[in-house]
Amino acid sequence: MILSAPAKINLCLRVGPLRDDGFHRLATVFVAIDLRDTIELHPAPATSVEGFPDTLITRALEALGESRRVVLDKRIPVAAGLGGGSSDAAAVLRALRRRRPVDELYAIARSLGSDVPFFLSGLEVALGTGRGDVLQPLPDFPRSFGVLLVPSQERLSAADVFARAQPNEIYPAVRGDLIRGVHTVRSAADVAGLVANDLEPAAIELCPGIADALASVRAAGALAAAVSGSGPTVFGLFGDRAAAEAAQALIPGSIATSPV
Repeated sequence: MILSAPAKINLCLRVGPLRDDGFHRLATVFVAIDLRDTIELHPAPATSVEGFPDTLITRALEALGESRRVVLDKRIPVAAGLGGGSSDAAAVLRALRRRRPVDELYAIARSLGSDVPFFLSGLEVALGTGRGDVLQPLPDFPRSFGVLLVPSQERLSAADVFARAQPNEIYPAVRGDLIRGVHTVRSAADVAGLVANDLEPAAIELCPGIADALASVRAAGALAAAVSGSGPTVFGLFGDRAAAEAAQALIPGSIATSPV
């Protein structure tokens, strides 16, 4: 069995106060992008993962009571704010769900991480609230824009970034603006107007090179640029994929892509 697991960017990520369960209140726009890991699942009496030691795949298999020999072609940068591990785990949950009720499958997804429910849903674009796990499909959201990713050689722990971040002081207001805004965008320029990330200052403090990456993406003509998720990957938004590919030639190590 061969599975494809896309990456994501958070076009906008607003961070509110802590909830009773210790997670922050979030409002975010997830966009699945055309950068993918490939996962091969083979029958096996015990689980092993070849190619990359992806613990979320192992945990997903354990939660399902399954064992497989896994061959993982890891193309999504690791610990980069692109959701690669979460997407891999969700692909396994979807493939091996058998007759499990949807509620049970989503409970497993939430236990694995806040991004896993988005990937499990199969949605291309979604508004995430709660801890990011309450999803509203956005089928009419524009998806013709291009995306340029600038990965970093450094890795950031999401827990470290959230621990350093300060909740947005006007979270209810910016959350409301985002919820209204996702229903009125019509063009790449409109989408660019939504781009923001409340985790960005904390990510830059932990990984100062992010500031240089943001500057280079903006200098290459991006309509907007931000850190994706908890970073350290920076993304730039362009009018279309061709424009992103033109900018890729200007920034060594960057990756041009687009929404799936």
